[in-house]
Amino acid sequence: MGTSSKPYFKLSEAISCPDCGQNVILYDLPRSEFTICSFCRSYFQIVGNDLKKQKKQLDGPQKQPLLKLGATANIHGVDLKVIAYLEKKEAGTDYNWREYILTSHNKGYVTISEFNGHWNLIAGPEFLPDFKQPISYGNSVGYKDVEYKLFNHYTPAITAMLGELDWDVLNEKVKATEYIAPPFMVVKEIIGKSNGLTNYYIGEYLQPDEIAAAFGLNIKELPVKTGIGANEPSKAYDRWIPTLQISIIAMLVVLGLHFAFEIFKPEKDLINDDFAIQFDGKTDPNSFKPFITPSFNVEDYSSNIEFNISANVDNNWFETTIVLVNEKDNRTWEVSKGIEYYHGYEDGEKWSEGSTTEKVMVAGIPKGKYHLNVYPASGDTTSTNLYIKATANSSMWRNTLLTMLAFAIFPAISWYLMRNYEKRRWSNSDYSPFVND
Repeated sequence: MGTSSKPYFKLSEAISCPDCGQNVILYDLPRSEFTICSFCRSYFQIVGNDLKKQKKQLDGPQKQPLLKLGATANIHGVDLKVIAYLEKKEAGTDYNWREYILTSHNKGYVTISEFNGHWNLIAGPEFLPDFKQPISYGNSVGYKDVEYKLFNHYTPAITAMLGELDWDVLNEKVKATEYIAPPFMVVKEIIGKSNGLTNYYIGEYLQPDEIAAAFGLNIKELPVKTGIGANEPSKAYDRWIPTLQISIIAMLVVLGLHFAFEIFKPEKDLINDDFAIQFDGKTDPNSFKPFITPSFNVEDYSSNIEFNISANVDNNWFETTIVLVNEKDNRTWEVSKGIEYYHGYEDGEKWSEGSTTEKVMVAGIPKGKYHLNVYPASGDTTSTNLYIKATANSSMWRNTLLTMLAFAIFPAISWYLMRNYEKRRWSNSDYSPFVND
């Protein structure tokens, strides 16, 4: 957007008001048909260079127009000139807004509306080079393969006017419907009563700084935004989509790496056996004799080893310390794990807690020959065996899933912020999809 000179816009002309004698300034006399005197508020039909009074008469505007009559701007490459200002309200409510009607050289009229500091450029087929008739279905319309959802039904009433137009705007009966797909909206207007003429317009949300730049205004002169505009774009939505896409890609990469490690470093059982254990009790009333497992080889330069330990405990506990010993340099890695399993009946209900199996893992084990020193202990001195399974390059699904979950946190937060934003937007509509929330 930007201001530009408009050599083809004719200079304004003046016609004397038949009621008060003041000059009525006209900015587009050849194409205008109706105007209003800004002094006495009389409404006229323009017939040649004369004014024919109509029965309608309005009060003066409640607000000073921000876009002055006769002001020019270039929007989307089209030179436009402000020729009318309307103040409107929704019949039966206190909702009111302002509309500026602008004319172009060869693309018809456009409207710039302002409601609570939110601006929209609204144009019809003449202004839109690739306009397609919207298709209605249910509470939505489809326009260019995008679904626009019903946001509002209303009957606008004009409360004040300045300037001129090429149609009898004050005697026009309109029923309007807005459908939104931010930052755009489809406006459907039915003119007249039953079987009235139906027109469609496309609205685009404009930021205040775009309006200020187009009309050479100080942005501080424009009204401050209140609430969320019907089709105001959501920064939260703009963040959610890319973060979702990036997170999905990152999770797929993590998943791919997981499967690649499984292919290039497959799991290998190092030990998978039951070991007989003997109660000792000499140094500790719960201790069993330690034992040494057969030797095994770790063939990769760096591996994790997962120990799956199982003991047949029943309403008791079992604990073992496992020391992994490198037979070349006597380097050791020590882990301890307890097993508890209890069950019974209480108030006629069966209960149980714990498990007879536990897992523990060590990582970063270098290539070499190893054995295990095992030190069992248990509250059940009749225990006779301990099952140990040692697996190299164990599939670390837990770490993979936790990493994927971490990648999902930011898009989840973005989704929550986006949803909260949309709930606030739709709180201004009688057709909110969030009513059940």
